[in-house]
Amino acid sequence: MTDVRSGDRLGIADFEQLLSWPSDKIEGSLRGIPYTAHIALPKYNEAIYHHFRGIIPDGLPAACSQADISFGLPKFGLVVNFQSMAEIPVHGEDMMLDDGIRSLVAQFGPVILRNAVMSQNARVRFHRNIFPHLRFHVDRGPTASNQYSCFTRDPDDADQRPPRASSTLFMANIVAWLEMVRSGLSAPGDERGTRPSYDLFDGADMSRLLGKIVLEQPWSEPAGTGEIVVLDNRTTLHATYHKDGETKGYRIGARYLA
Repeated sequence: MTDVRSGDRLGIADFEQLLSWPSDKIEGSLRGIPYTAHIALPKYNEAIYHHFRGIIPDGLPAACSQADISFGLPKFGLVVNFQSMAEIPVHGEDMMLDDGIRSLVAQFGPVILRNAVMSQNARVRFHRNIFPHLRFHVDRGPTASNQYSCFTRDPDDADQRPPRASSTLFMANIVAWLEMVRSGLSAPGDERGTRPSYDLFDGADMSRLLGKIVLEQPWSEPAGTGEIVVLDNRTTLHATYHKDGETKGYRIGARYLA
């Protein structure tokens, strides 16, 4: 591991090493709080191609062109683990996403912060959600001004203090299109663009896909640990995943940012 930077806000400059060496784990600090960071799926483009190679003989870029879906997240999911609880200024009173975190989401897709809580003045600005099992969807349509979803587990909330029974899963938009074609739910010529939601992988053993073409945020840090996830609905779909197929976890905190 390499110590890269210290500062008072997170931004792309803190994680530049991961752009060149995506399989590395790096160290840094935020306002004196040490953290480690890594990319959850460092060769995501290769994993997608390998999984769907039987239906995309001309490669992933050609499939994206046919689907009319752009893909710019070959290094998918930035995970930052703080050594002690860190307060993160994800947004201000105006519900605008912090520019540094915005840059990380643009580069890596979902940004997962563990042992982290929202800034004190922002911790009450949320509602609670849980979605149907394995329904991959976006929270905001293409014309909405607040395209960023922020999910939170608040360690001071009685319901959210323990680990959660349900995970949240993430995948790039093109994966949903490819799975629709692979499973015979749609023909390549009929399916273009990204749908608002997909019911996928019905009855599948998700364990063989997690860490490959699907990123899991298990919300499984010890009791009393805060966790934050930020994603862009224009590039990334998400779903609730009941780990045993039926037991629902508590509703996670959710808010939408511009």
